[in-house]
Amino acid sequence: MVPDSSAETLADLDADDAYALVYRATRDAVWDVVGTATLILFYLALAAIALSIAVGGIGPFLRGSASLTALAIGLVALGVGLVAAFRAYRLVTE
Repeated sequence: MVPDSSAETLADLDADDAYALVYRATRDAVWDVVGTATLILFYLALAAIALSIAVGGIGPFLRGSASLTALAIGLVALGVGLVAAFRAYRLVTE
């Protein structure tokens, strides 16, 4: 049930059309909040996992006891963790 496009305000709509419009707008707003919160939590979890892998790969290399492969994996994980943290920051500050 789509409201008439010639109606200018919510008061110009009949009760059923106004209810449908407000219901859809409220539902979309709630799902936007839930979706954004879920995405923020996903990015934070990804950042935490990636940064812990980065510490595990870079730390031993700095002490002189790890291979170049571990360093490469640590640097890639560091990049992923920083990008995920930045994306979470951008979502929070929007």
